[in-house]
Amino acid sequence: MISRTIGYWFIGGMLVAATACASLPSRELTFPGLTPSPSNSPAAVPLSDVPEDTSDKVQPDTKIITMSLEGEAQEVELRLFQHRDVPFTTYYPAQTFIPEVQTSAEGVHVQFYFSPAGVKNEQAYLSFFMPRQSADLEMMQELILGNQGLLINNQWELLDRTDIVSYSWAEEKLLYQHPLETELIVGAIYVGEEDGHLFYTLTHYPVEYVDGFEPRSNIIWENLQF
Repeated sequence: MISRTIGYWFIGGMLVAATACASLPSRELTFPGLTPSPSNSPAAVPLSDVPEDTSDKVQPDTKIITMSLEGEAQEVELRLFQHRDVPFTTYYPAQTFIPEVQTSAEGVHVQFYFSPAGVKNEQAYLSFFMPRQSADLEMMQELILGNQGLLINNQWELLDRTDIVSYSWAEEKLLYQHPLETELIVGAIYVGEEDGHLFYTLTHYPVEYVDGFEPRSNIIWENLQF
């Protein structure tokens, strides 16, 4: 059982709804395992521009759920995410996220950008990385915690690490923060395995977005199917 607290994450009572927050300046991050060669560097492609995998499709394209957002019950339309290069499907809030898919020789990177005003916010997202080659749990942990891993490359501070997780596909959960001059970025990283697929998935957002971002982004993890 892994359960070691490396720091404490206090989020005060001054959190405000994400939709009221201005977007932060774009900042390029480093994702280990996604390093296409300069001669063949694919741009991220919005999901609407890429053909879906419609084989054996039994899930509805959209569905409506009722959930609590900022203390109020609201109906939210969910849209099916399904892509030929991605080994899973899920649903995401159609009005507040924009999905993009990027592929390389190393793997597949899926990014759900938070966009409550219809504009992609590159500081707030949920992402997945799935390596093409076989990987075990130790290798995935190295991509995150190693000397050239996700945390060190992006100067993220590890706060907590545990194997007490909320999802059947998750093996381990890590919490991190990234203090900036004018903002505090926070998020969670899961190392996952399902049906032989090893992957990691994470959230990244300004701390004041928590009330609007977290419940909406959790829908993507809750509906994950391989």
